[in-house]
Amino acid sequence: MPMPVSDLEDPGRPQPTVFLSYASEDRRAAQLIRDTLPGFGMEVWYDESDLVGGDAWDQKIRGQIRACDYFMPVISAHTEARHEGYFRREWRLAVERTLDMADDHVFLLPVVIDATAEAGARVPDKFRAVQWLRLPDGQPTPALEALCRRLVAGEPAKPPAAGPSPQARPVRAPRPRASQFPPFPREEPGQKVRFWFQVAGWMLQSAWAGFQRLPKWVRILLYIWLAIFLVTRWTSRDEHRPSRLSAAQEEQLRQIAASHPGHWTAGDTARLIAQIAKEVPADAANQASAYAPVLAIPFGAPAGDAAAQKLAGSVFTQVYGRLAIARHGHVALADEPLPAADPAAAAEQGRAHHSTYIVYGGVSGSAPDQQLTVKVVSVHDGSTLWSKSYPLAGADPTGIAAQVSAEVPRRAGD
Repeated sequence: MPMPVSDLEDPGRPQPTVFLSYASEDRRAAQLIRDTLPGFGMEVWYDESDLVGGDAWDQKIRGQIRACDYFMPVISAHTEARHEGYFRREWRLAVERTLDMADDHVFLLPVVIDATAEAGARVPDKFRAVQWLRLPDGQPTPALEALCRRLVAGEPAKPPAAGPSPQARPVRAPRPRASQFPPFPREEPGQKVRFWFQVAGWMLQSAWAGFQRLPKWVRILLYIWLAIFLVTRWTSRDEHRPSRLSAAQEEQLRQIAASHPGHWTAGDTARLIAQIAKEVPADAANQASAYAPVLAIPFGAPAGDAAAQKLAGSVFTQVYGRLAIARHGHVALADEPLPAADPAAAAEQGRAHHSTYIVYGGVSGSAPDQQLTVKVVSVHDGSTLWSKSYPLAGADPTGIAAQVSAEVPRRAGD
């Protein structure tokens, strides 16, 4: 219970004056402090304006800071959030006044009205050189009454020790609560763009504060999920990356494709396998196994259409060559073409080869509207993962082969 003023002060001694400095958002808490201090024998100088006024008002504030006995800054999450404000000018003026004071003279009386911590607080360094009082929401505490009793009685306030005392444990500032949300920014006249930038920052800070309120085990699970997601996204970038061949390998594939007669037989399959095997590194070829995740089925073309057969054979030769070279023997080659419109038959051949994906296609239509349709099919359910049709007129076999081979999922050969 507060002691009456008559018990605290000498009738012949004037009441000590204290200048109360605060952010406008903390007005209610500042009013509670203002109403409490006179009961402890302190005269309060308190600005009740809405931070408006002219030079006379500014000079009055400066004069009060120069003349007051003590300066009490109110520190809170609101002062932390604001990088501008008249209260910061008041703080600077108070600090400038301390430059003319002895180091052991008590002038600054910082109070904190919420969970804001001293460490890292956006306050002048001089504020950290003195002990802070904590007044939750501006409510008086026994510590505030004890401080006022010493000041009114003319006793020197106890400055914080330079180092930890062997008789007393160091006092640590309470850690800020994770659930503390930043105050919503206030729109100033003529500062619309700046206000919306502040709103965006407020949303990010609020989201982070909400995240910090979650139980620790939930946050750990979210961190793990995020790490897995990022790793998955990073590795998935390689799934459709085009196979990289050297210039010499590119040229060798073009020559092999140019030499292909057009029609496809089992002998053509054996010959192509032998030709491509020469381009696969020896150590990689030795690692080849009976399991081939990708099955390449020769592209079909209408019988008797030499031009269509030539183009289909040229494109397929380069597709198979790119896949086989890049995936080091993990690509199987079927003996004969299949109808381009029969994915079920393609999936059946894939299961027979124990493959995961099938690449097949064929030429359809009649000149001059003929098209080569190529598909990548999943053996598991026969679904088409990718499909594209290329007009035969002016077709570039090398370019088509590069695109098709890039569409086969990379994990099929990794």
